[in-house]
Parts: sequence; C-alpha cells; structure tokens
Amino acid sequence: MHLIADSGSTKTAWRLIKSKNTILKFETIGYSPQYITTSEMISDLIAVLVPQLRITSDEVTKISFYGTGCSTSRTVEIIQSALESVFEKAAIEVNHDLLGAARALCGHSAGVACILGTGANSCLYDGRFIIDNIPSVGFMLGDEGSGGYLGKKLIRAYFYRELPMDLEADFNKQYGLNRDDMLLNVYKKPMPNRYLASYTKFLSQHLAHPFVWQLVKSAFQDFLDSMILKYENIHDLPINFLGSIAVHFQTALKEVLIENKLKFGRIVENPVEEMVNYHLE
Repeated sequence: MHLIADSGSTKTAWRLIKSKNTILKFETIGYSPQYITTSEMISDLIAVLVPQLRITSDEVTKISFYGTGCSTSRTVEIIQSALESVFEKAAIEVNHDLLGAARALCGHSAGVACILGTGANSCLYDGRFIIDNIPSVGFMLGDEGSGGYLGKKLIRAYFYRELPMDLEADFNKQYGLNRDDMLLNVYKKPMPNRYLASYTKFLSQHLAHPFVWQLVKSAFQDFLDSMILKYENIHDLPINFLGSIAVHFQTALKEVLIENKLKFGRIVENPVEEMVNYHLE
C-alpha cells in the first residue's frame, strides 16, 4: 500500500492508496523539520497516524512524503529517519513540497509550478523533476506576490497615508491598527509572515476598489519579474499555481499573466489529490 503525504508547517494531509478505487484520507500535525525532531515525529506517527490507518505499519510498502523545509540532506534525514523507524518495510521518498506542487500542478508534463500562499515560490519542471528554481529568500527580502507581501504593501500604504479616504476609514473600522502593535507583531512575535498575510482578507473584501485592484496586480507583477520571467523559454510553457492567494485573487492574477503574454495553466486548491493522481498514472 502506498502512503502519500503533503506536509506543511501546520498540518499534514495523508492519503493511503489501498487500490485505484480505494483511497483513504487522514490528517496529522505538520512535520516541518525546522520545528520538530525525529523522536517527536516518531511519537506522533505512532500515536496519531498509525491508529487511523487501521492496518499494521508493515503493510505500507511505499511512502511519498512532500514537506515544507525538506530541501537539504539534514532536514530530509530528520523526516526520513522518523518514517523508517515506524514503517520499516516501506520504500520511502522524502522531497521538498515544491516538487509535490510541481507534480500536482503539471503531472507528467513540462511547465512552471508556482506556490502563492502565505509565502511564494516557483520552479521549472520537466515532467518528473525540478530543473530550475529561483530560490525564495523569505518574507523579509522577497516572497513577492504572497499573502505576506500583499499584507506588507497594504500596511505600508496605510501608515504612509496613501490609502484613499474611503479605504482608510474601512481599515480603521475593521482593525484600529496602531504603529506599536504592528511593529510588535512584525518584529517581536513569532510567524510575522502569517500576521501580515492576515490582512489579505481586507484586500479580498475590497478587490473591486481601483486602489486595491492595482495594489494586488502590482504585487503579482513583482512576483513575475522576480521569480518567473527569468526562466528560459518561459513564454512557451503553462504557468500553474496553487495556494490560497492564487485561488482568492485569481482574476487579478490572470490579468497580469495576459499582460505579460504568459500562458495561464491552472490553479489547484488541494494539491494532495493531484499528487495521488500523479502516482497512480
């Protein structure tokens, strides 16, 4: 039986392929190697995942794990060791979540895979593996087009007195934000990128406003300029997306792609189902 995992920082979506027509769904916490040790992961797998499977761990013959942060030999080893300890008879493959995104979005065809959620990333994919990747440098230095980036642009416009009066009034009514609280959340508290991304709700509510529409489009143009247009033969390949920002702001995203003469591929909201399809084909 084949076990597939799509693991983020918060949760992991699991699919157990018992047969082509029998696929079971499970969920556990996220297993980010930056925040969890091998022993902690082993304990959680035994306590939470294995009982849900309703089979013995020895009956799992293959595991395809796609996880955030699994980009170096050290971080891969943390996950690999935990899985090997629990599923002793399984052939295990641990990969970065960007490869999972590419396989979910493009299947066995060449294309560009993009993640636009709280953060942002992209890669050039040949139908099996990533062949080029402009690396993400995180929300402080980059993540153009992401939820964190959009939130940063909105908050900056608010404090720089660039918001039109009607938007400023609505923003004050909804958040009552002051500078000290904002700086505390960005520079002192954990997960500042999630804090910034929380303001995309306001942008979504006011997307029809010309100022917001242009702000969102400019963020997506920044993403294309930084992480897409530098790939070779980019105008010949479909550009595909997953992530909440791509889903909720897809109208603006598609318009920016058209303006740059790029081919829009598709947007996928739940990649794990497409990962299953990739491995079934």
